Amino acid sequence: MGPVWPMLFIIIACGAISGFHALVAGGTSSKQLARETDARKVGYGAMILESVLAILVILAIGSSLKTADYMAITWPVEGTGNPILAFSLSVGYLMHGTFGISTAIGSIVGILMVEGFVVTTLDSAVRLNRYIFEEFWRRIFKEVPGLFRKYWFNSGLAVICMFALAVSNGYRLIWPVFGASNQLLAALTLIAITVWLNLAGKKSWFTLVPAVIMVITTMAALIYYLFAKYIPASNIVLIITDLILLVLSVGVVFQSFKKTVFAPHMAKPPAVSS
Repeated sequence: MGPVWPMLFIIIACGAISGFHALVAGGTSSKQLARETDARKVGYGAMILESVLAILVILAIGSSLKTADYMAITWPVEGTGNPILAFSLSVGYLMHGTFGISTAIGSIVGILMVEGFVVTTLDSAVRLNRYIFEEFWRRIFKEVPGLFRKYWFNSGLAVICMFALAVSNGYRLIWPVFGASNQLLAALTLIAITVWLNLAGKKSWFTLVPAVIMVITTMAALIYYLFAKYIPASNIVLIITDLILLVLSVGVVFQSFKKTVFAPHMAKPPAVSS
């Protein structure tokens, strides 16, 4: 995969810092909080629960599958691995040894657990895409057409785009850059929060430090991928995607720096109730 730094920090794309979680927190969670002080309980608590879930998955697999069986399922010599099958079989063996349930039924339960996670994730993704489309129309239209303001239209548009990527296998083309783009989105979110805190006259070091670390790390990963993998393989799609991400990230960093350093006199954002 490459050097430990920066690759380790973009392979684990759903941990302490995650772009998708940043979108969820900014698009949905923040609108459901009664007061600002609840954000720590909800956000930090959710990440702790997700970490506990990851530990439980590791325990289930480690206690139920032999190393050779796990490697044969997830990293076969020929063909594509199936990590979902490894997890579902682990749950099947675990339930059989604990409750006496047949391994087949237990494996089905394991598959349903994964499907439940995927379905809720896709539900959140559709909702977030709807918000993004609604904001996008307000950017390009002076007066947004009535149809474009309908929630079912924007949700349907998101589903159509996702369906097109699925049936065309287009997601396979852009999937290699998912980890870096996800973590880059998290870094840019931290930058935006840092700017807001500065303009509001609040402490911002606790968002600035991880923002700087993640921006440097993710951009290093994108540059590594670009010259070590995409260009040698002549993968035009990923080369263009990588360059677009780099340019956009540099633009956001520059605008944020300009906003905080060269325009300190700008009006502060409205205070949030606590």
